Amino acid sequence: MTIENKEIQYTVGIEDLFICMMKGDETTSTSPTYEDTVYGQTNISDLTISTTSSNFVKWASNKKIINIQKNTAFELAFNLAGLNREVKDKMFAKTRKKGVSFETAKAKEFPKFATGVVFPLNDGTKVLRWYPKCTVAPIEESWKTQNEEMTVDDIAYKITADPLLYNDVTMAELDTGDATATGIKAEDFLKQVICDESQLATLGGTSGSGE
Repeated sequence: MTIENKEIQYTVGIEDLFICMMKGDETTSTSPTYEDTVYGQTNISDLTISTTSSNFVKWASNKKIINIQKNTAFELAFNLAGLNREVKDKMFAKTRKKGVSFETAKAKEFPKFATGVVFPLNDGTKVLRWYPKCTVAPIEESWKTQNEEMTVDDIAYKITADPLLYNDVTMAELDTGDATATGIKAEDFLKQVICDESQLATLGGTSGSGE
């Protein structure tokens, strides 16, 4: 057995936010479809990702023989510097007439959409993720007067990423530095919502390295 020293990789910030709305209702028999437009936004101040996980442990013969983890959802807590009004209205199912929308006390289900994020690494590669089935929670808003020191406060958005009905996928991740990612660029991954292994056959080219 030999010791092999490897260079480490670490994130150096976070780049743009990507949103793509899901079309129609999900089914258990077919992969979901999405709108043709992927909206890119340069607006992320920070992002915290948490899991909704459960753990099953089985003991037998005085030994722990089974330790199973199950993650059923991700919670994406964004602080955003702003959000495009068209994208925001789509996420919150706001329909405007003459610029006016109405909120009611009736129960409603917010639209589903895919959320994409990009994490650059220290070696020039990137980790990119699609969360293909997301919904947003109502936001808390506050306003305050400006003074001599101009500020633009972030707004907190809480997005839940649930598993797809079709294949239970909660997240698809591309590491452009992986040896098997030859020929795949960040743009290839972001120009469509990647949510099923069947899409990999047409993802990227056959030569070059991930950037």
